[in-house]
Amino acid sequence: MTEEFIGNAFEDSLGRARAMLELEAELLDPNAGGRTPAAPEKLAELGRRAVELARALSFDFERFAALDARLASERFLERVLSLPLWLAEAGDVGSALSVARAFDFVAFDLLRGDEALILARAGRREDALALVAANLVQAQDIPTAESKAGDTYRALGEADSAEAYYRRALAVSATARERTEAVLRLVSLFSDQGRLRDASDVLHAEQRLALERSALAARTAAKVGRNQRCPCGSGKKYKKCHGAEA
Repeated sequence: MTEEFIGNAFEDSLGRARAMLELEAELLDPNAGGRTPAAPEKLAELGRRAVELARALSFDFERFAALDARLASERFLERVLSLPLWLAEAGDVGSALSVARAFDFVAFDLLRGDEALILARAGRREDALALVAANLVQAQDIPTAESKAGDTYRALGEADSAEAYYRRALAVSATARERTEAVLRLVSLFSDQGRLRDASDVLHAEQRLALERSALAARTAAKVGRNQRCPCGSGKKYKKCHGAEA
């Protein structure tokens, strides 16, 4: 925790966060397993509290992380990141965009991508595509930026462009999680289009690649000690690099 974010400053932000989560909890429908439709004033209030919390944190990631550590049992991070899309789905596009912009210091490419998606779903095509272009230029997490670009084009009904961005996301994915997310997007898109053979081909190709990587990792592990430098040239120990998933 940063030195200036202690005592009253932390407690104030903690109080704001809990007030926001409590209001969100009021909108939960335990029978449906998700948020229930809410009155416009409730949605606007939830959005306002979220933005005020971001301001209280000075849009600082370390402060957010300190708060998340305290509220981890309440899934604070997950709930904040999912809030913009839900607010938009509930009908408050203005609050959704404000919250996405306020918290983009936490997960820039994810929330900027959600902002573009919200604009696309609201029928604001030109604004959505302008933001997609800007996001790709500024991308820090390239697989996420490419995937979110695909989501935006998909929302606009432009399946060919969505597929191209999803394939680019897959091509630049470096981790198993990133590859899985890209593959699932492609499979979902193909399934919606009735392209079941293409969906199957993507899944089988990924399965083959996974088997090949597993075999390569096993062969490499037999030659390279886990505490030796990884042969990929990253400078990391093998166990911290390509040996991490071996």
